[in-house]
Amino acid sequence: MSVNDSVNRIVTGSGVILAGTFIGMLLDIITKKVLTAHLSPADFGTYSLALTVISITGAFATLGLNEGVPRYIAFFRGRHEEHKVHELIISAMIMGLIAGLIAILVSPSLFQSLAGDSFDSDGHILSVVKILIFAVPFTILLNLAVAIYRGFDRTNVNMYFYNIIRPVSLLGFALCSVFVGASLKGVVFADLLSMIFTFGIMSLYFIKKPPFKQEWKIKFSEPTKQLIRYSLPLLITATILNLMSWIDTIMLGYFKPSEVVGVYNAVYPLVGFLSLVITSMGFVYVPVTSKLWGQNNIAPLGSIYEVMTKWCFLLTFPLFALIFVYPEYFITRLYGAEYVSGATALRILAMGFITNSYFGFNYHTLLASGDSDFLMKCSVASAGINAVINFTLIPEYGMIGAATGTAVSYASIEVLMTLRAWRKQNMHPFTSMYRKLTCIVVLMVGAMLAIKSVHLLTGAAWEYAVFIVGYFTIIHRANVLDSTEIQMLGEIRKALRLNIRLHIPEAIKTLAAVI
Repeated sequence: MSVNDSVNRIVTGSGVILAGTFIGMLLDIITKKVLTAHLSPADFGTYSLALTVISITGAFATLGLNEGVPRYIAFFRGRHEEHKVHELIISAMIMGLIAGLIAILVSPSLFQSLAGDSFDSDGHILSVVKILIFAVPFTILLNLAVAIYRGFDRTNVNMYFYNIIRPVSLLGFALCSVFVGASLKGVVFADLLSMIFTFGIMSLYFIKKPPFKQEWKIKFSEPTKQLIRYSLPLLITATILNLMSWIDTIMLGYFKPSEVVGVYNAVYPLVGFLSLVITSMGFVYVPVTSKLWGQNNIAPLGSIYEVMTKWCFLLTFPLFALIFVYPEYFITRLYGAEYVSGATALRILAMGFITNSYFGFNYHTLLASGDSDFLMKCSVASAGINAVINFTLIPEYGMIGAATGTAVSYASIEVLMTLRAWRKQNMHPFTSMYRKLTCIVVLMVGAMLAIKSVHLLTGAAWEYAVFIVGYFTIIHRANVLDSTEIQMLGEIRKALRLNIRLHIPEAIKTLAAVI
């Protein structure tokens, strides 16, 4: 597969993921807006802390299989060893189910013994955890089902369930709980019912449209051992990477009132939009490049890495500029003036999260190459940095300290992964044109902040529209994209139009048939 073919496949495949992810994030913000309007900041903080505990439990109980499964399915498909794929799928589902059931038994009591006396002396968080913990097995099996489809290049399944059905059902159940005037526990039950509902729909879909010819033989041989050896470091990596965001909530909850936790957890999701493009492309990037590794066709990988990183950052920067320059505008419009105290924290978080797009597909490249051990070591180092900074700064600076810890730790892990890809695979994205793009965006942000400081920018929509036009005009005039990339874009536009015409009606028919 050539560079053009691989890039075309990644971009066109991620177009559907990008649209779905954007819709899902908007629905998540709407749901939070509904809940923050109904719950007090203290109750919303308690709910956020309980979700953090459940998220940590779920990430650990998934055992890293949600990343290992698609990588090895694609890898073995590249080698035409489909018989190994069936074993991987069955063993992964069994391991995930067992881990989920163990989590139900262990997690509440473990949380109570570790944090009950000092962190949750009144037991409010534990009471919510005891309800939400029953969602963990359903979440794990849903994750694994999506991962299996991803390994077979059916990445649109993620959009159906995680970006549409799950957030829509959560919003629907949340609205119902608010309509009947439910308490915090009523909102929590709505969350649990939403996950059970989503899992039920996924089960029907898996039966009607299985991703592979089903061979339900339970077997644990060398492919399963490979999957476990590869996935266990990813388990630690995923848990620690998530802890880098969760630790903010945990330490804020320990040192500061629940109201501070509520404000921070309301503004934190906004920076998630900065990972929208890379997350969508990375979802397709890993199976495509893993298959190339399986075929031992690694020559195109460096060029794929360079092109995809440049495009990802080019598309992400306009949103970063909006969040970074107008944080107060963003927060006030979404949550109201009582949450505007999170503006500085949002700006700091944006600086940390933009490094994800700027350094590009380093994580995904290392993941596809099988370098899971380094990803684990890298995440441990970065989480240590996050914990030290948070412990030092949060007691005095609150949200500002939490945001600083997250921003520094995210930037550090991106630097470490980029150095690893460069030294081990001789790959990096910093071409002369990418350096030119870097200079352009730095100058543009500096100019916007200078103009805003003298009160010439107010946050009006027309100002941002002018910025967008100016930005892409400068990019075009500066020749940041070469002739080959422009040709690729033309081919991708044709493929995207075709995909939209084919996939949207297909998605509607599929979901209608399942539901």
